[in-house]
Amino acid sequence: MLDMVWSPPGVVQARVRVTTVVTAILLLLGIGVFHVWLRTEVNRYEYEISQLESQIRKQTYTNKQLQVAVARYSSAEYIERVATRRLGLQQPDPDQVITVAARGVNRL
Repeated sequence: MLDMVWSPPGVVQARVRVTTVVTAILLLLGIGVFHVWLRTEVNRYEYEISQLESQIRKQTYTNKQLQVAVARYSSAEYIERVATRRLGLQQPDPDQVITVAARGVNRL
């Protein structure tokens, strides 16, 4: 690495010092660039996490709304109200109901 030529003693020492200083500067520059890149990556991932948390909150809210809708639309009162008002259905008269006995059906 060192070039040994016949020169005055101070010149060799100056070359070593310049090489050391340049190496130190390059090392510090590399560390600085790595630090900036690392902070950029951390910020990017923090932003992505924030976006995902926002999506989770929205989906949780939508899920709760759907659970309320399922509970409302599956209630017996709602089904009866829709059947009578919208569809015009009515309760059968007692003489319209026929009870059929199940024969040969295995019950578990």
